[in-house]
Amino acid sequence: MVVRVEGYEHRTGAHCASTALRNILRFHRIELSEAMIFGLSSGLGFYYLRSPDWSPARMFHGRTATLEEDLGRNTGLPFADRPEPDDDRAWELVRRRVDAGEPVMVSTDTYYLGYHHTTSHFPGHRAVVVGYDPVAATVFLADRRFEEYQTCSFDELRRARNAPDYALRCQNRYGDFYGEVTLGRPLAEAIRTALRRNCTMHLTHPTEPVVGIGGMRALAADFGSWRRLEDWSWAARFGYQVIVKRGSGGSFFRSLYAEFLQEVSALVPAVGDAGLPLQMSEIAAGWRDLAAVLEEQSEREQCSAALFGRAGDLTTELADAEAGFFDALLKLVEEDAGWDCGGASAGV
Repeated sequence: MVVRVEGYEHRTGAHCASTALRNILRFHRIELSEAMIFGLSSGLGFYYLRSPDWSPARMFHGRTATLEEDLGRNTGLPFADRPEPDDDRAWELVRRRVDAGEPVMVSTDTYYLGYHHTTSHFPGHRAVVVGYDPVAATVFLADRRFEEYQTCSFDELRRARNAPDYALRCQNRYGDFYGEVTLGRPLAEAIRTALRRNCTMHLTHPTEPVVGIGGMRALAADFGSWRRLEDWSWAARFGYQVIVKRGSGGSFFRSLYAEFLQEVSALVPAVGDAGLPLQMSEIAAGWRDLAAVLEEQSEREQCSAALFGRAGDLTTELADAEAGFFDALLKLVEEDAGWDCGGASAGV
């Protein structure tokens, strides 16, 4: 007998996790835009990764690693996102929730999901399990950019959730809402909490120099060495793709965050008066400039040291711009700037 979650409506979106969370919340009758979900999750971030065991050997990303958990921390929504070391138990836990009529968000590596038709690993991609067919041994997934539900085998999903043959594993991470699904604090208070957390993560990571502004400066300083990598072209290509493709929410998530700030301005006019949405839009344009340089590099037959040098200069400029932005945002968050503006906005 085929099992499906009744009443779940899939809508496509900009980023896999914020799309999934928006749709699951809508299933629970909470209407928030994807941009608002991303902002409430303190989702804007940066981290830089280096390892000869990965492909490419250098990569960076523009969202935080704790986006999903931080949605619950910032809003008081009853959401849990956790790993499961045992592969069999990992599927059993998801299956039970689907049997109970609940959609479940899972973390996957798209390399193992045949419908993605990709030859490169991309771990951490989020999709929503909305049903399964025990006879055909297949699972139905709601996946960000596909309008229709996608089907994969039990074995495909098992490998995608915890691949044994790739260094970056998803650890069978899965997330869902439980109990009474409501905001645990007024929306304006949740926004202020989310903004403060995002500022802190971006500006202060003394024990993690590859994260936030420090990570951006580390990448800027390291770009010159990329020309010595065996996979310099793939590293440049992946960097370009992460900024403007691969579910980056538009311009390395910065344009998505600008949309969030524009929505916040309707609740707290001081955010718009300070020009923060426009400032973030300009930062987003700067990331697109960096993407263009990396794309050009990736299409060359021989590596150009000058192009990687230009990439380093642009990244330094972006680090300076984001440091200034988050300094200004943190100052506004700590001031009495009209944050006590009532309970929630329309649709909640």
